[in-house]
Amino acid sequence: MYAVVENLALNADQRATLETALRAMGRHDDPRPINNNHWRRRLDGDAALYHGDFQEADWGVTEMKQRLGNIFGVSWVTIGSATASLSYSEGGTTLAITFSRSGVDYLRVLLLGNRSATQAQGCAEALGYLKANAEAWGEA
Repeated sequence: MYAVVENLALNADQRATLETALRAMGRHDDPRPINNNHWRRRLDGDAALYHGDFQEADWGVTEMKQRLGNIFGVSWVTIGSATASLSYSEGGTTLAITFSRSGVDYLRVLLLGNRSATQAQGCAEALGYLKANAEAWGEA
């Protein structure tokens, strides 16, 4: 699965705490490296693309709210969310989730290819996303 996690209003300490937690998710010792959690930071440091053999539930909206609540020491029910459907490849679907608290958007997660996509579908969405945002990711 491919996911982009983009900072919208987290401070540097919050961003570092979140990054540590996200890097700990998924597999890390699979003999097939593609299954292990690995990531790439955007040039500005405010987003990262994660790829790995994650559990589908790891990236559910409620599960993410609960994880964010635990990470930041707030009640997960005080974290709001808004979703949108995007596409970066022909026939592809990306779920965009924006997480907020007290009316401030703090974090956006893009599930490239959605949570249930095949490896090929997720890869096509990830490549499409990188192409659409080439300059920000150093691909221009």
